[in-house]
Amino acid sequence: MTVVVPVLGYHSIGDEPRDGTLRWSVSPGDFAEQMALLRERGRTPLTVGAYAGLLRRHAPLPPRPVVVTFDDGFADLVTAALPVLRRYQIPATAYVITARLGIPPALDRDGLAELRDAAVEIGSHSDTHRPMDTLSPAALRHETRISRARLEACLETAGTSFAYPYGYHSRAVRQAVLDAGYTSACAVKNALSHPRDDVFAIARVLVERTTGAAGVDELLAGRGRPLSWRGERLRTRGWRAYRRVRHTLDRVGGPR
Repeated sequence: MTVVVPVLGYHSIGDEPRDGTLRWSVSPGDFAEQMALLRERGRTPLTVGAYAGLLRRHAPLPPRPVVVTFDDGFADLVTAALPVLRRYQIPATAYVITARLGIPPALDRDGLAELRDAAVEIGSHSDTHRPMDTLSPAALRHETRISRARLEACLETAGTSFAYPYGYHSRAVRQAVLDAGYTSACAVKNALSHPRDDVFAIARVLVERTTGAAGVDELLAGRGRPLSWRGERLRTRGWRAYRRVRHTLDRVGGPR
């Protein structure tokens, strides 16, 4: 029987719209209920780094594993999420857009250090959050290496995990992440991870405002989402080709 590993992807924990919508903002009460549920269901929370290490070594997983992640690096990770994580003793991984550090509503350096001191794993979500599979090799090097250097300057240690902006990645993006020295990376896929998952494209399910405790409970039970797959689906390649054309037209100011 395949071990199912829900890797939960959060963004903001609050009641403010993010990117023009409340979709990615989970209310603090709902978040607390969901974290309590992880403990009620006897889950073993892992950071991405710990989970990736087990995947890489093909080592046995602990009983009923689960992974909690946050993207973008909003300041409410400290004010709203961290007290709940501490209450339920849940380790987590936060992926930060490094060029936004110190610019509200993002974390500042003090907030980032507070997360580190609370044993929250800090990883990179790129420097500027551009769709990386449309970028040139030079831009890819910037997004992966500069973001890692910024984290090291803030924390005195370099992040070892990366989360692809929007989940978009390709062979070139993956290679840039490897070349920059990262040892794991998270995709999205909205699928459930498992012991044979790709350590440089770990599948996550994005938790939305409407997901609720019942939706998280379904994921913990291994229902509602497919198991992660290796490689890319044809529709993913088609969507990338379309976005690359759009990206090129935007740069030259042509019609769309």
